Amino acid sequence: MSDMCETSFSVTGDVSRDEYTEAARAAGMFRRGRVPAVLGTVFLAATGISPSPDGLSVDPVALGIAVVYGLVALLVLPRLVVASGFRSGRAGEQKRAVVDEEGITAFRGGQSQRITWDEVRWYHETPRLHVFTGRSRRRTCLVVLPKRLFTAPGESDRLAALAHARAGDGS
Repeated sequence: MSDMCETSFSVTGDVSRDEYTEAARAAGMFRRGRVPAVLGTVFLAATGISPSPDGLSVDPVALGIAVVYGLVALLVLPRLVVASGFRSGRAGEQKRAVVDEEGITAFRGGQSQRITWDEVRWYHETPRLHVFTGRSRRRTCLVVLPKRLFTAPGESDRLAALAHARAGDGS
């Protein structure tokens, strides 16, 4: 175990849009807003139904608003959030990431951003990606390391072992 923790990894490359979307899906970004969206849709639909002497009366405008709200909240907003994260994090740009016993550091141009292992809450692994989520300085962090960037044999597997030991398992 000690030789695994003393290992450091350095990769250089970019993250494609579909890799970032896969990472967001693995991290649960598409699931988080489902309950409030469904509850809001049900509440709006309920306002369009009222009791009347003949049974229930239905207001088609209120039901239409509820359907539109549900579609936007469940289908459109999560994709906009992921697209915004991809752009704001400049995921498509060339970066260098260093993973060591202290945490993960991403370098882009003259800037660097670090997240320590104490700040990493979850580690998720997909067939193509290593995904780390956490909070650093009151900001949510999503670190995506595509496995295709690891060129040395077994390097990706050693990173997965280190990540499981340090960050826990998101599954």
